Amino acid sequence: MASIRFAGACDEPLVDTAGSIRSGTGGLLVSMGQPFLAAVPTPRAAPEQDVRLSDHLLSRLLATTTAVHAAGLKSFGLLLADPRERGFPYVATDVAFFDPAKNRRNDPAMRTAFEAQGEYFRSYDDAGFVADATELLEVYRRLDACDLEAVALFHVHRRQPANFSVIDFRLHNPAYAWHLIISLRDPAHPVLRPFGVRKDPASDFGISVDDHNEGSEKSYTGPEVAPLRLVVESSATHKASA
Repeated sequence: MASIRFAGACDEPLVDTAGSIRSGTGGLLVSMGQPFLAAVPTPRAAPEQDVRLSDHLLSRLLATTTAVHAAGLKSFGLLLADPRERGFPYVATDVAFFDPAKNRRNDPAMRTAFEAQGEYFRSYDDAGFVADATELLEVYRRLDACDLEAVALFHVHRRQPANFSVIDFRLHNPAYAWHLIISLRDPAHPVLRPFGVRKDPASDFGISVDDHNEGSEKSYTGPEVAPLRLVVESSATHKASA
């Protein structure tokens, strides 16, 4: 078993990743170096808010998600921060990856609900991620023990661009103010885009087998979603400003 650890606050492994992923791709947690900073695009619209990540966390994100992608699986997880961090909650200092081998997306009820979102989701059974309930509970217990809070969701688009899609909006938990999309349709040139999401907790949340949707993978165009700017800081600068 290969284990994925918090970047700093906790010493014990948070989530175990299937050994087959590691054996097929090499070590998951390797430094990707400065060239990956070019993967962070400038948004088209002027953002209202910056999102700050350290270069070390960015390297961890890209190393793990590209390794999981190479194994034919999808990444999903939580971005984390200490509530005392400057700029909280628009800052991430750590990450929790959910085990891609435990993705419940293709459990019978969930598979039917995803297929009701359009032809794209009927064609690709790796489009979508549903966290295992037991693992989700374990993650939040570990967060409580480490005095960290989840500030955002992130997930990978394996074939789509780094857009915030209609289904992404449907499945976004309104407890989180932002969401990071990582596009790996060209794994050699990953693209990361954060989006601010102001979602009414009373609005539709989730998907259903009774949906008859098409094009759910296309960009959500409602006023609740806006691009943010991703600011990558050197680890030394980030620690000095914390």
